[in-house]
Amino acid sequence: MKRAVYIGLVVLLALFALQAGATELLQNGSFQTGDFTDWTLGTTQYGTAGAGYPIVGQWPLDSGINAWVGNVGDATDEYRGYQGATLSQVFTAPGLGIETFSIDLAAKNVPGYYQLEAGLFLLLVDGNTIGSFDIGELAPNQLFTGSLSATAALSAGQHTFEIAVERDATTDENTPLQFVTDASIDYQVPEPTSLVLMASGGLGIAGILRRKLFYGKSVPMSAQ
Repeated sequence: MKRAVYIGLVVLLALFALQAGATELLQNGSFQTGDFTDWTLGTTQYGTAGAGYPIVGQWPLDSGINAWVGNVGDATDEYRGYQGATLSQVFTAPGLGIETFSIDLAAKNVPGYYQLEAGLFLLLVDGNTIGSFDIGELAPNQLFTGSLSATAALSAGQHTFEIAVERDATTDENTPLQFVTDASIDYQVPEPTSLVLMASGGLGIAGILRRKLFYGKSVPMSAQ
């Protein structure tokens, strides 16, 4: 039985180590490489990131932090609704836990122009929107900063995290800039009680295996 308990404890420790080690699932979330390594850039069907955008620029509140910077909107003069740019990354979910998706966001208006629509920010997983925030109006030269987060419980395996930044308007040098930084997918480990239950299962399995191994042994007959 000691051997079974030992195996069960090993199962518990292995499970705990596996879960505790899976924390941040996203790569280059603050564009610390100075570029878009690990990210895939795109646009909505009729959207644009703006002429010369996106770029890795400075976060407006701290020049030491990098950010995705765009000047998003409709790429045409026709009314197309909300259009803009996207950035996405494929990640691997461990399963058995909760993922929290988050970004820091900002929009900065230009001097001399009042904007009715500064930017709509969306978080999507596998094409499904799990969170959104519309900054709305900005006065001339106004800066807005905030954050957006959402949670999901994903199956184990590969998934796609996408950030979309859109505006219900065309874009030019007189429209606001949008910023994204500190993108994160934080994997939360199961509750301790869940680990105990899984470990208990491991103990039971270990005990069953031990009994099977014992009863399956070839035991020599005593001498007659």
